[in-house]
Amino acid sequence: MKINRIIFDKSLVLPIFSGLLLGFSFPPFHFGWLAFVGFVPLIFATDKAENYRQVLKLSYFAFLVFNMIVIYWIGGWTKESDPFLMIGGAALVLCHPLFFTIPMLVYHFVRKRLAKISIFLFPFLYLSFEHLHSTTEVAFPWLTIGYSQSYNLADIQFASFTGLFGLSFQILLVNCFVYFALATWLSESVTPVDYHKRDRIRIAASLLVVIALIIAPEIYGDVTLNSSRKTEYPDKLKVAIIQPNIDPYAKWNGDIDQIMQIYEKETYKLESDKADLVVWPETAIPIYILLPQLSYYRNSLQTFLDTTNTSLLSGLPLAHYYSDNDSVEPSSHYDEFVHKYYDAYNGAALFEPHSDVRQTYGKIILVPFGERIPYADAVPFLIKPLSWGVGISNWARGKDTTVFKLRNGITFSTVICYESVFPNYVRQFVKKGADFLVIITNDGWYGKSSGPYQHAAYAVLRAVENRRAIVRAANTGISEFIDPYGRFIGNQTKLDERTVLTASIPISHQMTFYSEHGDWIAHVAEVVSFGVILFGLFLKFKEKT
Repeated sequence: MKINRIIFDKSLVLPIFSGLLLGFSFPPFHFGWLAFVGFVPLIFATDKAENYRQVLKLSYFAFLVFNMIVIYWIGGWTKESDPFLMIGGAALVLCHPLFFTIPMLVYHFVRKRLAKISIFLFPFLYLSFEHLHSTTEVAFPWLTIGYSQSYNLADIQFASFTGLFGLSFQILLVNCFVYFALATWLSESVTPVDYHKRDRIRIAASLLVVIALIIAPEIYGDVTLNSSRKTEYPDKLKVAIIQPNIDPYAKWNGDIDQIMQIYEKETYKLESDKADLVVWPETAIPIYILLPQLSYYRNSLQTFLDTTNTSLLSGLPLAHYYSDNDSVEPSSHYDEFVHKYYDAYNGAALFEPHSDVRQTYGKIILVPFGERIPYADAVPFLIKPLSWGVGISNWARGKDTTVFKLRNGITFSTVICYESVFPNYVRQFVKKGADFLVIITNDGWYGKSSGPYQHAAYAVLRAVENRRAIVRAANTGISEFIDPYGRFIGNQTKLDERTVLTASIPISHQMTFYSEHGDWIAHVAEVVSFGVILFGLFLKFKEKT
């Protein structure tokens, strides 16, 4: 009975329409323009809400539809998919929209006390939520509204000043002015004619602002892209990506010799097209190859690199063993063979020919529940029952943002999979001295769903924000090279193909405003939002006295 009531609830028409508009504005759909009006129906719906309970219901269903369209794939609905992953994915899609109701509830609170200007405060409130939602161990910024513009290369160029959240702010502002113009036009008025004239002026002014907010970034972007074609880069680096297309479920239990042979065979193909750096994807080497007891495999790999004179960056697990006097974390593993505790990291290492020096990086931002139980050391009793059984659960958090240095002096950093959707984190590598960026990932868990396409599209933003070339190496695809302005260098690989991709990437030393100052626009929004909420509380207190 309740289900039927929900299905035929007319009050949900506008919120669901908002969810559809926002959902289809994201990759892989090329309808980014829908985001510029996506919030309008929801705001109209919540305007009619009489209490917070109604706002909660309306906004939950809007964002449930949004989540279902964009991240339906998160459960890895393939025939090999792990039950834990599927259950976790379904729970995320159902529960995650609750986070998105928070800015709508706060907006309702503000609107009750600052009705005339509340709509123009909405962008600050929602942007504050987006930023705060990207800062904790349960952060999941995949649905940051600015990502809807990933395919609009001209419009995103100003992200070198504002970052991803600047794009979100632009979209939110347009939504609010469109809403204001529509609300003014639709309002029933029985006041004198001069009031109607003011109405028309307000509508015209709002539409002019909308046009300016959309056109100005496009013009700036076109000018920037055209002028960038004349940019000369004195330094370039030839990089090769090996996309092995290995089943991510079988890899952890597979024959390590066979896996290494696949990578080496594909790398051998580069003999006639020598690269300065070869990149293997996330956990390409699925064993702790740097540990002394696995020296056979490490020596074999080193011999291969010496013979081919290859510099290799590879994803691999890392391990740190505690000494008897060290303080062990509750989330640490115990090795029954050597009777010691250790931490395991989803990592990467740079191997140079004729060198025993290993530069390593341990992934710092881990997928909540998929790679680590959030706040695991504070709730160790949850670690065992919630651990995922395919070899990648309960990783430790890395300690440092590594900048790798090649033999020729060129520097770079790598981020691993999920980390690439955190703009403020990625820019720290650039600020620390990285001349280009590498993203290694394994999106094979999600088959040919929207997930791999979204993840690949988002990488474009990291290039534009920092004016750094990006090398993206994926196990099953999509692998690609991106220039500092977000343009692809050569072709992208297809999903589920074994191939080698080679390109010369430009080396940039430019520091953008965003690289230097980070998410400043989000911090401004947070200050404004905090002030508005305090003022609203003051007015509420005044009402009671």
